[in-house]
Amino acid sequence: MSASAKDKRESANKIDSKYVSLSCMFRNVNKNVVTYYLSLAQTRFAIMVNLDEYRENVRQLKQYATVHNVSEAQTSEIFQACFRQLEAKYSKKSKKQSRSLRIILSLVFISIILLCLCQSWLNVIFIRISQNSIYPALYTLRKAAVPIVSLYPSLSELYDEWCLIENPYFYVNDMDCWPCTMVHSVLDLTGHNINRSFNIGIPYTRAENNTIIKMKDLVNLYWSNQDIFDENAKRIFSTNETFKTIRDVMDNRLDIFHTASLSTHISWKINRMKPNRILRKLFPKPAETPNWWSQGTEKYIFIDESESPSYPLPNSECSNIVIRCVAGARLIKMTPSSECVQHCRSSTILLSAGHTLWYNWWYWRPVSLPVYNATALSISYLTSFC
Repeated sequence: MSASAKDKRESANKIDSKYVSLSCMFRNVNKNVVTYYLSLAQTRFAIMVNLDEYRENVRQLKQYATVHNVSEAQTSEIFQACFRQLEAKYSKKSKKQSRSLRIILSLVFISIILLCLCQSWLNVIFIRISQNSIYPALYTLRKAAVPIVSLYPSLSELYDEWCLIENPYFYVNDMDCWPCTMVHSVLDLTGHNINRSFNIGIPYTRAENNTIIKMKDLVNLYWSNQDIFDENAKRIFSTNETFKTIRDVMDNRLDIFHTASLSTHISWKINRMKPNRILRKLFPKPAETPNWWSQGTEKYIFIDESESPSYPLPNSECSNIVIRCVAGARLIKMTPSSECVQHCRSSTILLSAGHTLWYNWWYWRPVSLPVYNATALSISYLTSFC
């Protein structure tokens, strides 16, 4: 038997069953007429999509009934039977949909309650997972971006965070401060290497005698690469309104033209690849940097006159920070972070030319202070590692 013949037989069986169920109502009407009328009514009611189409279908059905001698009462009964069948058909679907919707809403409601009850626990877990994943992810992203930036150097101009403001209300709840609780002074680890198990909460210093630089070295480097610095790193922050760009600093050298108050502080931020590559000539990567650390892009150069006021050292993109004094000297007060201020104590060290200070800003927020009776210009370089 062909597929079309089988479909016709199934359709005929359905119509016969409908006719049997309605035969008690239509005994005086011809079976073929009622069957066709019922099928036509169901089909037309099922496909109508607007009121005008509905009216036209009703008119045609009534006209068909009049031609085939179907009374008005029988016509109304057939309409009611069609409506009942359609209502029964679509009510089952709506019940299934409403049941599924109730189940979904119940699951969402239960999930919200569980999140509210377990918020602190989930917050701790999320922080631990994210902190362990941030640096490896950034390291991988940095490695993948190097060939792209090398191929399209103009992309490095998009990396500029001068428009961002550090959130002063950032605070980590329930932070574990044990790494800095045992710190009573800043250690000198010159000649000692650290391993992966080293407590990163312990600040320390190293002597690097080959890192002494004078202001004239920085000036010569600038004038040799003036176009690059003016295009990619010309902005500075200064307590002296005379200095608005890095060119102003190089034109009015503070080692030659001292200000009357001797209190000028200049902060020069470099976070683009071209000027960073040039600065490596004067500020190479520290020789004893752990090989599992990756250097960040963001760097700072601080130029301070002898009586330059105190200022907090910035929190760079990576938490492991190295500040190198290449000329003069500054006092560095190691102040615990706001999360650890109740558990860790402050200390102060003298950071002189040729020495580096290593610390982690999760536990320490250092402040740079002037050295009493100092006369020389101080130059410091800050970089970070992830």
